[in-house]
Amino acid sequence: MQLTQQDLFLLSQCAISAAFQAGQIITHYAQKEVTIKHKQNGHTLASQVVTEVDHLSQAIILQILEPTCAQFDLALLTEESPDDRKRLTKDFFWCIDPLDGTLPFIESTLGYSVAIALVSRTGIPYLGVVFDPVKQTLYHALKGQGIFRNDSRWSLHTPEPSSSQALTFITDRSFTEHSQYSSVLTELEAI
Repeated sequence: MQLTQQDLFLLSQCAISAAFQAGQIITHYAQKEVTIKHKQNGHTLASQVVTEVDHLSQAIILQILEPTCAQFDLALLTEESPDDRKRLTKDFFWCIDPLDGTLPFIESTLGYSVAIALVSRTGIPYLGVVFDPVKQTLYHALKGQGIFRNDSRWSLHTPEPSSSQALTFITDRSFTEHSQYSSVLTELEAI
């Protein structure tokens, strides 16, 4: 199925609404004690923790986005649900992380958001939405139409890197416990 620019705009508005509403749920539970569970899969602490807030956030997102799946023949890939693999047969799928950064959320530190993207089966992103509930900042982008921050066009002016600039490697702190940590650190230091 081909999506028109009008279709993409409509889908972006749905994703924006979903991200904003999920962000309101996250904000409501921030600074409160929440139930924390551990997933069996994942190699880092960050990939293993899940809370009731992840599930509540996902529920509101799906309530808003599932009707678009029927209307536009889209699949779903969500962080907190099993992969039904329909994304491999549909032309487009929603890729949803209802609480990206669960570990910072449960630690009451910065670094969590709602993340929603519409991706083609070939892996090309067509739209993306990220809502930071702490700063109440919404970022979204549409393929070929630019990036927006709180509905204003946003341009990034990134300077060209110089050979003297340091490489910054950011990872989950539990990576220090990973069996490959030392070898990765050695390789990075060599760069």
